[in-house]
Amino acid sequence: MPRLSSQFVLALMLWGFIFARSSPAETPSHRPFSDAIGPYVQQNCIRCHGPDLQEGDFRIDTLSTDVGGGPSVNRWREVIEKINNGEMPPEDEPDLPSAERNAEIVEWLATRIEEGKAARLAKKEPVSFHRLTRDEYANTVADLLGVRFGVADPSGLNEDAQWHGFERIGSVLSLSASHIEKYYSAAERILDEAYPTRPIESKVVRKRALDLRGGPSGRQIKELEEQGLADKVRVDMWPGHEIRGGRPGPDSAMLKNGGIFKVRIQVSGLKPVGGRAPHLTFYADKIDRLLFEQDILAPEAEPTIVEFTVELPAGGHSFQLTNDVPGPSNLPRSGRSGQRPFFSLQDGRIPWQIKLTDEAGIPLYPFLIVDWIEWEGPLQPSDVTEKRARYMPAENGDMNQARDCLARLCEAAFRRPVETDEVDQYFQIVESEIAAGSDFRQAMKTGMLAILCSKNFLFVVEGDLKHPQAKLNDFELATRLSYLLWSTMPDDELFALARDGKLHEPDVLKQQVDRMLADERAEKFCHDFPHQWLQMHKLGMFPPNKEMYPDYDPHLERSMSGETFAFFQEVLEKNLSLREFIDSDWTMVNPRLAIHYGIDGIEQDQFQRVALASDDPRGGLLTQAAVLSLTSDGTRHRPVHRGVWVLQSVFGKTPPPPPANVDAIEPNPVDSPKATIRMKLEAHKHDPNCAACHRKIDPLGFAFDNFDAIGRWRDEEIVAQGVGANPPVDPSGVLPDGRKFATPHEFKQLLLADIDSFNQTFIEKLATYSLRRTMTVDDREDLAAIAKRSKDADYRVRDLVEALVLSDLFQKR
Repeated sequence: MPRLSSQFVLALMLWGFIFARSSPAETPSHRPFSDAIGPYVQQNCIRCHGPDLQEGDFRIDTLSTDVGGGPSVNRWREVIEKINNGEMPPEDEPDLPSAERNAEIVEWLATRIEEGKAARLAKKEPVSFHRLTRDEYANTVADLLGVRFGVADPSGLNEDAQWHGFERIGSVLSLSASHIEKYYSAAERILDEAYPTRPIESKVVRKRALDLRGGPSGRQIKELEEQGLADKVRVDMWPGHEIRGGRPGPDSAMLKNGGIFKVRIQVSGLKPVGGRAPHLTFYADKIDRLLFEQDILAPEAEPTIVEFTVELPAGGHSFQLTNDVPGPSNLPRSGRSGQRPFFSLQDGRIPWQIKLTDEAGIPLYPFLIVDWIEWEGPLQPSDVTEKRARYMPAENGDMNQARDCLARLCEAAFRRPVETDEVDQYFQIVESEIAAGSDFRQAMKTGMLAILCSKNFLFVVEGDLKHPQAKLNDFELATRLSYLLWSTMPDDELFALARDGKLHEPDVLKQQVDRMLADERAEKFCHDFPHQWLQMHKLGMFPPNKEMYPDYDPHLERSMSGETFAFFQEVLEKNLSLREFIDSDWTMVNPRLAIHYGIDGIEQDQFQRVALASDDPRGGLLTQAAVLSLTSDGTRHRPVHRGVWVLQSVFGKTPPPPPANVDAIEPNPVDSPKATIRMKLEAHKHDPNCAACHRKIDPLGFAFDNFDAIGRWRDEEIVAQGVGANPPVDPSGVLPDGRKFATPHEFKQLLLADIDSFNQTFIEKLATYSLRRTMTVDDREDLAAIAKRSKDADYRVRDLVEALVLSDLFQKR
């Protein structure tokens, strides 16, 4: 697609928008500055940092008392740092305040700063613009034009900024020149795939084992063909064996234009008794994307055909097909059959190589046998063809059709009715491109490119300067609802209800929530919301040490996160209580996670609900391997980080920042008695600058000390260095309010006794996700009303989601 004319450059100027800003009035619900901070400042700070003396050129009496929202935020951060570090008040200060009093001051200041930041992020403008996350962009483009664009590919879109795990906060999702260039490039590629210059022929290409395996010479292949054995040759795949490069893929011409492809693989999978099943993975190297994975269980004589659909961008690709399980070497000298063609386990081994089976023919290792790979595509599903036909004129050169198609694309892409002058802007681009010598179809794509680069497409726009109103209109409500439950644009039914002005009616809105949650697209909500609420992006951030955790692999990591998402989906679909997130007598596992948890009898490679024994320490989110791993550092568990996670995710509170000069926990000395991390953390309790906060945080993390860095249960902590036996784990603790617990189960029971606190936190997290902004004190009345409805419904999660959607908070701008 050629670079655009000057008229399109003018169209891109639609990016610029500046509106008057207004700040909502807030009613403090905390002790005022004069009461909470004033006496402390007067007693301990003014003498050296007041009107008469300004040590370090720092004056505190002139700082704004609006700690979080005023102009002195950074100065108050300095105050926190000085108190945290023990530098202030100085030791020679008369009537030196206690460490507990210092901690109170730090906590009050930090909380006000956090509230001020939230208020700034939540400011309501006359017109609000919330940029789509890159996942929402991909989903929207797929629904709009049937193109599944790889936003996370190396050539995709920039990674989204986060705020406490949330990727949707409108004021955090800034727009840079890099973003604009990426969106421009993405739109070009999307339109080139949707509307190729020449018709693309779909074909089927099969690669037999001889094409995949490599090894036999041309003469050997010819002999096999003459003997009628060429199609009987198979690929023997030991654990860890890879087929790489162009061999698993079709010819490059087939992938040149990109698109949707169907891949079929005929394969057998042999599992050793008591061992892991062979695990087939199919990976695209250049775009760094796992396309498919599955455990394979199929007898050698009865192979199965696995089938999956992939969307690939235009260009060359290389692939990697792997039996992704640990096991012995697959080199010819030890495992594979070398240059000899492989036909079966019975005759595939050279006598001096490792045995494949026992005397009874039972496989000794997880073994894959691949017969062929087949590619079909690029595919043009009828529903995709119909979508694309709506926006491209059927008659070449018909300008009336061109304008109608642009109007339809504008309405769908902008998710609302469009004005005549809006369509005119894009129609004029088409006309100017034709006048400059471009052919009709290419000119249409240029006009469509401008639409896909418009702020009205890339942003969720709420509000209207010409007709300001406090509540969302029905089209805005449809958009907010669809991006909440489906992470994509509204469908035809939502648009129709909005057009008729009925969507805001409570009965209609309730019916739509039920319909949308029953739709398969609600799986996106079951993934995206817990991923952001629970900060799942941290899983795998610190890959576990291979020597300490040899069983940890990418399949296990994906299974860990899969459990959390499947668990959330089960709670939502069954309309279970919020209590299940704290503690449950069941969980969701697949075969790989079942091995990790020591659960037997799980063979089918999908997540399934399993009952937990009465004495099983797991249950709920807090003891899932994903949560326990994301709060670890790859070498050891981190009780403080686990405690902070519980404080944020369950109680909705953010602790004050730690002092800058706190020493890290060092490895156990070789000549000292072995000590647990908990024992080493005891030192913080003797540091008065740390003690107050750690008394609130540490017990929340100590409760899960029975779980190591990858979420396995243990009764003693493995300490690599030191003298004596490994020390036993101590998961006991005391909450700040004095309640005691001795085990993870007892701790979870204490949380259940305070379910209303978790109810409030969950609602605030859900509201933050759905409204794309932080919550402030102005929202507390609305949040409390939703919390009451949730409590009246026994905290059932599906009912809670419905209560949010039907609330004034959700329907307000």
